[in-house]
Amino acid sequence: MLFIFMFFVLEDTTFTRDSKKEDEFEEHILQQVQSMRSKDNVDVILSSSASVKTEENESVDESTIPKKTYWERMKLIHTEYGDRRSWLLIFVRPAFLAYFPAIIWSSCAYGAQMMWLSLMGNTQTLFYASEPYNFTADKVGLTNLAPFVGVVLGMLYGGRFVDWFSLQKAKRNFGILEPEHKLWTMIVPLLFNAAGLIAYGLGPYYGAHWAISVIIGQGFLGFAMAASGTLCLTYGAFDCYHKLAGESVVLILFIRNMFGMIFCFACQPWIDNSGVFWTTITMCILSIVINGGFAILLVWGKTFRKWTAEPYERYSDSNYGNIF
Repeated sequence: MLFIFMFFVLEDTTFTRDSKKEDEFEEHILQQVQSMRSKDNVDVILSSSASVKTEENESVDESTIPKKTYWERMKLIHTEYGDRRSWLLIFVRPAFLAYFPAIIWSSCAYGAQMMWLSLMGNTQTLFYASEPYNFTADKVGLTNLAPFVGVVLGMLYGGRFVDWFSLQKAKRNFGILEPEHKLWTMIVPLLFNAAGLIAYGLGPYYGAHWAISVIIGQGFLGFAMAASGTLCLTYGAFDCYHKLAGESVVLILFIRNMFGMIFCFACQPWIDNSGVFWTTITMCILSIVINGGFAILLVWGKTFRKWTAEPYERYSDSNYGNIF
């Protein structure tokens, strides 16, 4: 039913952005910031940039754009806005970004969240349907309410709160918003991730009350997955390399899904060989190491972006890599 709804109701949102106008707009804002670089003028800079954006939007005469009928918008094949590059070029372009540090960390940190999602899916019955809880199948299913609530709260944190925090950091940085500003907010998901793994795994191991494993363990993991997933994707794909956002998203999600897929097959043998206690401890350490990689980017993130600036501009040419 969902597929039918998406197929017949949702429109294709393909949009070819004018990169030249974007570059001109960014250059204009940068000149404003450099000419007004004082803390007292930060609000002026931000309001000025907003007015420029408004003027830019108002310059488009929508009356000249013909309105399509419903069936024209719903047709299976659209050629006027389609990507005319070869499928092979589109397929290989994400691989060009595989050595960009921000992309590497974002992919691994986001992939780690899929590992913990696979962990819960593979072990809920093992933990709750046997001693000491002996939950029935329906009660095991109801334990998923905890990560659901955690995910909702994590989305609010990773979205609205992180955006607000980044703007506050920008105001203190003379109106310049840097991608690394939002990485400070990764501290909370890191702590929730580690605490959630400990509570989820060691709660049943020591026979603690079910709320420890379910509410704290799964709830914290749900929060960390949603918050850090959103943060990693926006930082790596949109903030650092927005001209290659499409390719960045594809590569990050590909690596993320590979993490989750591999862990699905490795999880149970790992628990069988190492036991619940040592598997939990190892996973906790692993989550701290992977998520804690944000600290490296906090210190050297700007340096890494300068290092990748030349290839980034080169790859931004939509036809780069076309050998045919």
